Amino acid sequence: MDENTLLHRQVHPAFVQGDSVSEQVFQITSQVFKPTEKDNGLLSVYNGDKFSAQDSHEHFVNTTEGKSIGVVSVSQFECTNATLKVIEDNDPFDGHSSIDFNDLSQKQISKKAKILKSKAMIRGWQYLH
Repeated sequence: MDENTLLHRQVHPAFVQGDSVSEQVFQITSQVFKPTEKDNGLLSVYNGDKFSAQDSHEHFVNTTEGKSIGVVSVSQFECTNATLKVIEDNDPFDGHSSIDFNDLSQKQISKKAKILKSKAMIRGWQYLH
């Protein structure tokens, strides 16, 4: 994994604002990039060197039975630039990585989630189901 590697994040339908068929109006909320309590500060992403955006979506919905409307992505560099560490842990599957939000206050987490959301939306949807 290098600084240009894309990290694919699944977008739960609840984290989309707007309901038009055109993908231009779909706007994700920054919640997409905020770890929940069960994440223990580690936000799950797919390593773009091992999964395409579409493959990550199919793996997510078929293997974990999770809900995802599509995939947005940030680069490892964008995470590092936001002072977030990317961990290539390959756990629980090969190609799994985490963005580390540990040791940050809720205010810092929110700020960094907004930065990542902005970067992802500039890049646009990488896959939309």
